[in-house]
Amino acid sequence: MKSKQEKICLKGIWKFTIRDAKTGLVKCVQTYKNLIPTVGRTLIANNLTDASPDNAPRINYVALGTGTNVPANSDTQLQTESYRNQTASETNANNIAYVTGFFGAAECNGTYREAGLFSNGTGAANSGVLVSRVAINVTKSNTETLTIDWTLTIS
Repeated sequence: MKSKQEKICLKGIWKFTIRDAKTGLVKCVQTYKNLIPTVGRTLIANNLTDASPDNAPRINYVALGTGTNVPANSDTQLQTESYRNQTASETNANNIAYVTGFFGAAECNGTYREAGLFSNGTGAANSGVLVSRVAINVTKSNTETLTIDWTLTIS
């Protein structure tokens, strides 16, 4: 009898919402599919099987950068990290993880070509384990806010 193999799929989606800082009206919404690099998948596997995991699996920083390299499985950080904030919220329900980042009007104004989520990070650039990386084209000014919503569906 053939054994039946079960496959687990990780699907990450990033949503970038630009709002007018004064009115809160949505000006632009962009959605992208992400890459979960080898270090991110390893972090998940280690925390499922290791009695003393090396890193806290909680995603705690979202970062923006100007690098234009295509995301690759071998990535361990953004190509050119420019700005990072602590995540605003992290929750999960029904096999879906939700992470939100927020950047106010006075923060990170410019054009960004990459974004990443980090587990066990600090405020220092390139710190923590890269859980997700995405190539983007998002521009934010000092009259706008940026909300980043990431969902990871495990199926």
